[in-house]
Parts: sequence; structure tokens; C-alpha cells
Amino acid sequence: MKLIHTLLFLVRENKITEDLFMAQVLMNSLKKSTHKTVVVYNQGYFTNDELKQYLSDFELDIHVIGEGTNAGIPAGRQNSFNYIWSNFPDTEYISELHLDMYLSSNWEDPLVDYLTSHDEPMICSGIIDHNGDMPILDKKKSLPQQSNEFNDFLIGLRENKILHGLTHPCIHVSQILKEAGGYDPAFLKGKQCFEDDSLLLSYFYYYGTRMKWHPKINYNSVAYHAVAGQRMSIDDNILINYNGLVKQYGAIGIKNLAHLRNSQWHQNYFENNYKALAGIQ
Repeated sequence: MKLIHTLLFLVRENKITEDLFMAQVLMNSLKKSTHKTVVVYNQGYFTNDELKQYLSDFELDIHVIGEGTNAGIPAGRQNSFNYIWSNFPDTEYISELHLDMYLSSNWEDPLVDYLTSHDEPMICSGIIDHNGDMPILDKKKSLPQQSNEFNDFLIGLRENKILHGLTHPCIHVSQILKEAGGYDPAFLKGKQCFEDDSLLLSYFYYYGTRMKWHPKINYNSVAYHAVAGQRMSIDDNILINYNGLVKQYGAIGIKNLAHLRNSQWHQNYFENNYKALAGIQ
């Protein structure tokens, strides 16, 4: 298997109609992808059998795992990775998808081509969000009014640029992801927030600090991601994973994240927290 997609399937009780509509949009767009095997981690609402039945209409090779409860992003993703490594050990690449996405035809091909020809552990797709904003590029576009126009619209946004940044969807080199450790639920016990930073640090140390590795976005592929970035307004203590991050990587890890992240907000956040941990005024 060359590439397997991973997807956390969470339907919120207060937004059932909205979430199921987004799921339908994503799965229909995924049918146009080059690779059609998807490991779906069931985070709730459906039983596993119900979710398998619901997803059977989309002509994809679906593998439903999980217990039907919201285990959180780190545990859900890591269990999906472990499932792939156990059942499809020859898989070369693993993607991370979200329910609120629309993917253009063969969106993963430019990203896989890039990983094949460059010594990188992962590569991210360019994105446009529900406001028409394209982070990193500092561009804004008018979104199509009709869903059947999205495919050509996204393809038209592609450009030959590789920039510092982290977005989803992204694709990992499976073997490097395994060696670096992925998301460690022993430290990341919260539902979400800061799990991406943990992964960035694991890759940073895998390549060695001398290499000054950082994540990259390849705008030869552009996807729609309705709400990009961490959702801080969640029913969970966001500091649980931050404290786990400090426990796992220490103050120097927090300092290094100011280099790994490209946004000014992240750089200020991690620099200030490093100073607080180090007792620097």
C-alpha cells in the first residue's frame, strides 16, 4: 500500500446535521483521490457497524476502528497509525484528514512526489478556509457558490511554492513517523491542543538540531479546510497537553518550538513560556 488516509470521525450532538453534511462533502471529494484506503477512527454518535454502513456508500476502502467515544486527537491519531503499522506494514505514506475538508482531484500526488524526491518526514497541503483566507500566503479569495465548482477552484489556486508552515491535510513518511514516535498519549492526555507541537519536536530531534528542520507547506496542492488551526474553545483543559509537552521535552523543547512555528502568535507564545520556565525576566 503506497498511501493510507486517517480520519477522526466525530459527530457532535449539538451539530449533527452540520457534521454529517461536512462528512458527506469530504468523503465524496475523497473518491477523486489517487489513494482510496481510509482508516476511520470512530469518535462517537454511530456504533462501528453503523459507521461502516454509513460510509459504505462512498466507494472507498474503509477500515473503522475505535470504540465510539471521543478519545481525543492524540489517542485517535496514534491508534490509527498503530493500526496501519500492524495491518499494512509496507505502507509508505500516511495522511491526516479532518471532517471539515474538501479535497481536489488527486490532491495527494504533488505531495507524495515531493516526499519521494526530498529528505522530509512530512509535507503539508496549502489550504483555504471558510472565510476564503489562505494563511501564510496572506491572500483572500471569494469561495465558489456551488459545491460542484470547488474542485476546479482549488486546482486553480495551486502554485509552485514551498513555504515554512504547518497545515492539515498533511502527509507523513510512514517509517519516519514510526521511528519518531508519532503522538504519545502517555504525555498528551488531553482531547486536543499542542499535539502538533509534540510531533514537530519529535521530527526536529529525529533530524538533529544541526539540520534546523522545520515543517513545510507545498502549494502545488491546495485543499479547503473550513476551520484551520487549533480550536481553543473546547470543553477540555488545553493545558493538559501543554503540561505533557513540557514533561516530555522540557524547557528547551518549548524554546525550539519558537523556531519550528512560523506564525508570530506561536513564536511569541513559546518564547514567553520558555522564559517563564527558565525564570528569565
